[in-house]
Amino acid sequence: MPLVGTPPRMFRSFLDGFNTVANRVYLILLPVVIDLALWLGPKLRLKTLLMPTIDDLVSRMLKVAPADLLESVKATQTLWAQTLEQYNLATNVRTLPVGVPSLMARLSPIESPLAWNPVIEVPSLNWAIAGLGIFLTLGFLLGSLYFYMISLETEKERGKFVFKDYLMGYVNSLVLFCLLLGVAIVIAIPLLILLSVLSLFGAGVSQFFILLAAFGLLWLVIPLVFSVHGIFVLKKKPVQSATFSIKLVRVFLPGTGLFFMTAALLSELMNKLWMLPKANSWLLLLGVGGHAFVVTGLVAASFIYYRGGLRWMQDNINRLAAQQSQVQSNGGAPSGQ
Repeated sequence: MPLVGTPPRMFRSFLDGFNTVANRVYLILLPVVIDLALWLGPKLRLKTLLMPTIDDLVSRMLKVAPADLLESVKATQTLWAQTLEQYNLATNVRTLPVGVPSLMARLSPIESPLAWNPVIEVPSLNWAIAGLGIFLTLGFLLGSLYFYMISLETEKERGKFVFKDYLMGYVNSLVLFCLLLGVAIVIAIPLLILLSVLSLFGAGVSQFFILLAAFGLLWLVIPLVFSVHGIFVLKKKPVQSATFSIKLVRVFLPGTGLFFMTAALLSELMNKLWMLPKANSWLLLLGVGGHAFVVTGLVAASFIYYRGGLRWMQDNINRLAAQQSQVQSNGGAPSGQ
């Protein structure tokens, strides 16, 4: 069936997305609040809890590792120490695929411009697991609210806030996260095994396989990018939303990959600018506000692009249905023959 009508335009969607945020500035409130909390609030660190275990493991490896691998083992220990020095357990409030965008979750700064800057070492594994659960739960709650409000504001006629719809969006977001995590584990295990085998044939072979696997995963992921949108716009269940996303992208919106790659590139380029100030400088406030505005504008643009695709798809489906009805009324002969 030849498609008719006008599909959603990428640059027009971006422009409408940023205009939506500019006219409803409250949409950036959640990203700003979370970034300020992660930057200026207490930091929960796991270094004291985990480093003894890592040091013990490294010391065992140093006893059995070949001489040419000793430097690599020591470098790994240094890398772990540097990572845990900066890691803040609270950054897990930034959840995926539904979550509030956060610049500080990426930076994970230990310093701040405040004289009061407590760094709290998590005392036990039980506390770490409990903290992780709390931050993930809070992240999905706030992320669902963030996406739901953007979904409402990108409607032609703004809908009313319905707590039941928000709650269902939250539940379905959790289910979608669990499904994607399960699929990722199922895919990752055989890939890692195959990579280990191929590495025996040389670094070139394994690098080629990694590149090939990356393209394959990208081909699989792109049609699923509207899975979240279907949950909040169409109130669909996660599996239904994912299936619908695949059909929409494959048949009606093959340019979706370019749209999201452009959005990712724009976000990444702007992040380089937002991260220029040091963590102990108040100039980073400009980065917090700029990041919140740009990313929220891009998320709003994705909802506008999705809604445009839905309208275009529905127009073509209605046209096809009208043609079939006309054929039947003409006794099976197409109109004009």
